[in-house]
Amino acid sequence: MTVKQHFPICPTAQIAELGKFSFNVQYRGETRQAILVRFKGTIYGYLNQCAHMPKALDCEDGNIFDESGRYLQCSMHSICYDPASGESISEICAGKKLTALKIKEDQDWVYLTDKRAILNT
Repeated sequence: MTVKQHFPICPTAQIAELGKFSFNVQYRGETRQAILVRFKGTIYGYLNQCAHMPKALDCEDGNIFDESGRYLQCSMHSICYDPASGESISEICAGKKLTALKIKEDQDWVYLTDKRAILNT
């Protein structure tokens, strides 16, 4: 019998449109920063690490979206990603993606459901 892990991260109301919520996870046994972002009403979860260099997307400033609000953007080198897929749209990282985390929205809460990760409390 498989037991599904659902770790409550935060209430959905804590993540505004084009907003983010930061948290830490144990990802494959290592402590990592993670983020939730809301784009076009849907919440997505990713490890908070640029595919170009091992830096948090918001390492230079607190912003996670570019000025247009259409892309996630690394504040260090301006590498942009599709918020829904995590795929890089910048030539320098063509074909690379952010590491997505499986999450679930249920009854006004966001839960981490990824088998590779455990929420740090």
